[in-house]
Amino acid sequence: MAASAVSVRAAAAAAPAVFVLLWASGPLAVQAGLPHTTVPAFLFLRAAGAAALSWGVWALVRDPLPAGGRPWLRLGAVALLMQVVYQGFFFLALAADSPAATVIVIVALQPVLTAAVAAWTSGGRGAALWAGLALGVAGAALTAGAGLGELSGGDGGALGLACAFAALLGITAGTLVQGRASGTGLWASLALQSTLSAAVFAVVALAGGRMRFDWEPGLLVGAGWMAAVVSVGATALLYAMVARGEATGVTALFFCVPPVTALLEWAVHGRVPGPVEAAGMVCAAAAIAAVRRAPVGRPAGGARPGADRKADGAGAPERRNAHPARRW
Repeated sequence: MAASAVSVRAAAAAAPAVFVLLWASGPLAVQAGLPHTTVPAFLFLRAAGAAALSWGVWALVRDPLPAGGRPWLRLGAVALLMQVVYQGFFFLALAADSPAATVIVIVALQPVLTAAVAAWTSGGRGAALWAGLALGVAGAALTAGAGLGELSGGDGGALGLACAFAALLGITAGTLVQGRASGTGLWASLALQSTLSAAVFAVVALAGGRMRFDWEPGLLVGAGWMAAVVSVGATALLYAMVARGEATGVTALFFCVPPVTALLEWAVHGRVPGPVEAAGMVCAAAAIAAVRRAPVGRPAGGARPGADRKADGAGAPERRNAHPARRW
């Protein structure tokens, strides 16, 4: 029992770093695969692969499927926000010739938007939280602005920026809705969400006559990596951390994505990060430390954090574990 508890604590401690590493690898996979197909076709491959893998894991673990109308509606909302709106608009921003650095830094502002929503609905948000968020914005901007490596160059103009901000809204809203979910297993959620998004992107690709593939190794590696590593591995970690922790602290990890992507580019393509990017990495690390140590306020009206889980049917054991879980 003691060894098992130690293993669980070790896995919990490693989860944030593993999540950032996996999520940050996504742009390199897109760089490899997108030149060989269209945006909706690539997204269909990613979602279909993720659905197949998730259903395979679900068949082994058999965690709970949604029970009742509200869980199904919430799962559908998360699928549309995280899998369709976020992924779709992120790729559209790149396809509109927006520099990848610009798109990545806009999406990396997710913790700021999450904190703004949290501050609107609860009190007691301290200076440490906002200082950490400011450091995170600075770190992401320094790293991305220094030139993260371009998936597509040029100036995407208003369309590209609009798509990037739509992706930001999608992933922020999806993370917040996922954090309120209860009663549905993680793998059931991933499998159903991936299946729904695969159906949406298949319809979009077929309706527009854009279901075209150039079956080169780059497409297979890029789509396979996005499906298995990012859409299944990283997203499963994200959902698990959101379920166990406080949303602002978890989403603050996105500040680390641009610096880690820069390091991965150095490892894969030999591009050495410059001093400005190094300063951005330091800012991102400081942001994570500040945000995750910031006190969490109680919701307006004196309700305890986690009261929404009680409304969704969560029991007393979850409330007892609320404070330790925030270490995530």
